[in-house]
Amino acid sequence: MDPSLFKLPWEALLTLASGYAAYFVANVGVREHHKSIDIALSTLVFGFFGAFSYEVLRRFIVSDILASSILSFLLASLLGGLWNRYGRGLLTLVLRSSNVSHSDDLPSAWLALFTRTETFAKQISVKLKDGTWLKCDDAARFGKKPNGPFVLGGSGDLLMFVTHQQDPGGEFYECPDVESGEWGPEITYIPKEQIARIDIRRT
Repeated sequence: MDPSLFKLPWEALLTLASGYAAYFVANVGVREHHKSIDIALSTLVFGFFGAFSYEVLRRFIVSDILASSILSFLLASLLGGLWNRYGRGLLTLVLRSSNVSHSDDLPSAWLALFTRTETFAKQISVKLKDGTWLKCDDAARFGKKPNGPFVLGGSGDLLMFVTHQQDPGGEFYECPDVESGEWGPEITYIPKEQIARIDIRRT
């Protein structure tokens, strides 16, 4: 980081800080493909709302610099959260319904799984390249466990609680000791190189 940034006026620093915080919240899980120019412009767009709210707060509501700075920072971050939760999906819906574009601007279908936060996972099954199937029959059962009910890695890897397994040519059988009162639940890491297919049931 360039130390000269800290010599900028307070309003400029607040614009950059609140803008990046909002950008981060707005794009959690889908930032990997963003270019530097995307990050910079998104930071400035969100930062504008942070700076605008700062000026309004200072002039009409809160004269204290620290209080108005904190509030404007939080407001910008809230705006990023609203964009993540509602704005992106609404924009995509408008573009599709108006036939402007049917693209969600994501580089892979895998990343689209991270944008649907209103869904609840019920079951996940993973087929490995050697033909073995691993399944978590009731994902909700592990919802409150560490890393539960499963974790979809941004690079394509996976963490899951394996309750059932099917060997090539065999039938599914229940895996023992997935949950242990003494040792805790057992979670399995699966590298993307071993995964051939993933099936997820959501409501």
